[in-house]
Amino acid sequence: MKGLRIVVSLLLLTQYAFAGEENYADLFLCRPLKEQYYKDKERGWFYREHCKPPQTEEKKVEQKEESTARKERTKDLPLEWEKVQDPKYLDTLSAGEFRDLLDRVKEEAVYHPDSDKMLAYLRMQDYMKGKTMAFAYTWRDTLLQHPELDMTVKQPTSNFGAQVRNKIVAKEKRAIMEEIRESAGLIFFVSNECPYCHEQNKIIDFLRADYGMTIKTVSSNACGPAFGDCVVEPFFFEKFQVTSTPTLIAVFRDDQARPVFQPISVGIVTLDDIVNRLVFYYEYQKKGKFPES
Repeated sequence: MKGLRIVVSLLLLTQYAFAGEENYADLFLCRPLKEQYYKDKERGWFYREHCKPPQTEEKKVEQKEESTARKERTKDLPLEWEKVQDPKYLDTLSAGEFRDLLDRVKEEAVYHPDSDKMLAYLRMQDYMKGKTMAFAYTWRDTLLQHPELDMTVKQPTSNFGAQVRNKIVAKEKRAIMEEIRESAGLIFFVSNECPYCHEQNKIIDFLRADYGMTIKTVSSNACGPAFGDCVVEPFFFEKFQVTSTPTLIAVFRDDQARPVFQPISVGIVTLDDIVNRLVFYYEYQKKGKFPES
């Protein structure tokens, strides 16, 4: 098998890969910094994720100044309680002006409540609900005219549709895994005293048995009897910057048959997670862009 030949020669290939100028640390770009760990949730935790530059501070300041200036212009204007309930008048306002006016009406209704102020606030809320419903119906009708933009066409949200899609996806993944096992392999980094490694090894055995994947186990200290095809090689922990076990790194091939090393997981993960990530990064390596689904 091609996969077997790749992993049998894995140690030599690794030395070759590090002989060039490329730094393996580049594969770990876009990971959250330690000081941002709990504040950076929107970016996700996949290796080599598609990084989106954060909004610049200048843009945030500009938006805040614009909002502040708009509120300053209107804060001293008297509220005309009949006028703020008139849909024709509300239609003349921009979205920002309407929000500011609604905030003022709400503040008055909260701090100086009476039935007239509350009625004005409720009618403005009803006006806004009508705008929201109109937006929702227009969204739906536009998607019906342009189904290529509707995510639910390919990813149904109904129970029945989701069951059908799951069967299709499982079949597609099985076919892709057949390709992966012929051209790729996995390096499984462990330490003998790590209890999570021994539990993860059970999943790795399922991966070997169910998908025929070729997997090389590399230990930092000793190879216990449960670890199959295992070697003790601390050198590779340093080269691959592996600091935690268990860790899985896939070995793909680029279009010139050179090895490409892709981190798959750190810590114990399920069989489904491993398969999903293998398929994801295999598709990425083939097409040069992240899969749409």
